Amino acid sequence: MKKFYLDIFLFILFLLVMSFHFLPRIFHEIAGLILPIAMVGHFIWNWKIFKNQKKRLSQIVDVALILCLLVTIFSGVCISNFIFKDIIDINLQRNITIHQLHVSTPFLMMILIGLHFGFNFKSFRQRFNNLINLNVPKIFQRILIFILIAIGIYGSFMNRIGDRLLMQHIFATDATSLSFGLFLLLMIGIFSIYVFIGYLISSKISR
Repeated sequence: MKKFYLDIFLFILFLLVMSFHFLPRIFHEIAGLILPIAMVGHFIWNWKIFKNQKKRLSQIVDVALILCLLVTIFSGVCISNFIFKDIIDINLQRNITIHQLHVSTPFLMMILIGLHFGFNFKSFRQRFNNLINLNVPKIFQRILIFILIAIGIYGSFMNRIGDRLLMQHIFATDATSLSFGLFLLLMIGIFSIYVFIGYLISSKISR
């Protein structure tokens, strides 16, 4: 159960880090430092599972996720406004490429985390059912999936995911003009798309 709670904590923390427009910058930096520590804990805790994975694609996603995490940490430290401000060279703090990396890489991380979650969805669902045994009819599950994917597609356009991945200089989008709650809902929808894709790929490979 502790693994399940850590997974939930990681997901909530990641959503909060991605919602930096709505939260104090100092909170963003503190949460940004806690996130990699929690993710390292997650990888260590599940090391045997990752080590024994036979699916090459899953391993590639995990390695890419770790690399994205390192880039995000490095770029975040470089452009820090509070915690590392006095120890980072001013040229690094003002470097546009580093700023763009820090804005773009987390969206790639979200895609990779979604795929990672989708690849391991059966294990997560089992732990969830052990904690809360919900008997939800399949028709309602499919409706929920359809709604979340629809929200995710809409959220992808509102957040300009494609432009962000191409490292275009974007600070605010149509999504950031919404309320905090609606923004979070869009992010959950985007995440759900890649969870679903990861789950489908995993199910197909397992056959």
